[in-house]
Amino acid sequence: MKKIMFALAMVTMTFMLAACGAQKNELDTGYALIKKGDCAGAEMYLDATIAEPEHIMDLAYAYFLKGQCAEKAGDAASAYENFYASKVVTCYAVGEETHVNLNTYGRSEFCERIIPQRLAKLKSEIGDSTKIEAIEDKVDGILTARYLERFQKRLN
Repeated sequence: MKKIMFALAMVTMTFMLAACGAQKNELDTGYALIKKGDCAGAEMYLDATIAEPEHIMDLAYAYFLKGQCAEKAGDAASAYENFYASKVVTCYAVGEETHVNLNTYGRSEFCERIIPQRLAKLKSEIGDSTKIEAIEDKVDGILTARYLERFQKRLN
């Protein structure tokens, strides 16, 4: 009887684990591919997340991951663009957070310290202030308050 109960429990746990694995979204899939070193394969999943993010921080993290991939590939301009977009979205989320918790502090670190350090390094690699300004204008144009407005209700 104990063996039957043990076997039943194992089968149940297997189905539960399989069900959990089926709930991955595009961001999870993209992140898993990046962990395996496949930035090219992750790009379509990150782009899908950026096109239709479930949460504001999904948008920020997708841009951050794209920035990491571009940085690894040696594309400083694309890395700057994606890290800058991640910073804009993260800082927006921190500024609009109505309930301060540990997530807010963590996001604030990305907004105020971690991403700006990466941007400063990339600025020196790019060197051309006109190009940097054009990248920032492009990102700011894409990430207007109207676009981020859809997350406002979720934050409150």
